Amino acid sequence: MKQSDTSRTGLEQLLISNAVDRSLDKVDFRPIAGAKVHLKTELLDCVDKNYIILSTKSRLLATQCTLADKPEDADVVVELASGGVGTDRTETIVGTPEIPLGIMGSIPKVNFYERNKAMGTAKLSVLATDVKTKQPVINTGFALARSDHQHWTMFGAGPVLSGSVAEQIKANTNQADGFMMPSQAPAARTAQR
Repeated sequence: MKQSDTSRTGLEQLLISNAVDRSLDKVDFRPIAGAKVHLKTELLDCVDKNYIILSTKSRLLATQCTLADKPEDADVVVELASGGVGTDRTETIVGTPEIPLGIMGSIPKVNFYERNKAMGTAKLSVLATDVKTKQPVINTGFALARSDHQHWTMFGAGPVLSGSVAEQIKANTNQADGFMMPSQAPAARTAQR
């Protein structure tokens, strides 16, 4: 069941924007730091295209690049394309269906365990070419990333939340729509040191 007062749920939009951010985090813009850059987006054809463009511009500006309106005014042309930007959902339910009893009514459905998982995926390609030499300066091939949001209930208790989007919401708003599972990320970082 999807409920929203807008055409797309906030969760869907956060899944995509979080996956886009993670994908762009994999692109190293340092080789063009300080350059005059023209951003070409004609090959970018996907949902939330404007967010991807603005996030890329933000990263370019963070590396001291100057944005040029025309390719001939730039040192470097950066092209963006998407190999896939979207969401997927899975739902697992363990329980009994509603059982009709004819004129006596019915026995309602009972969900003992229910888990909903939503994933956002962004596969972006970034190619930066030197205007004079026509040689690639950045060629990511592709940067693939995912975000996720899970919630589950057991015998009606919950929801218990986990995933990158739930963590981002909690970290930035100090609110959660249920009990948050502790993140495994800090322990993993500690183990790698």
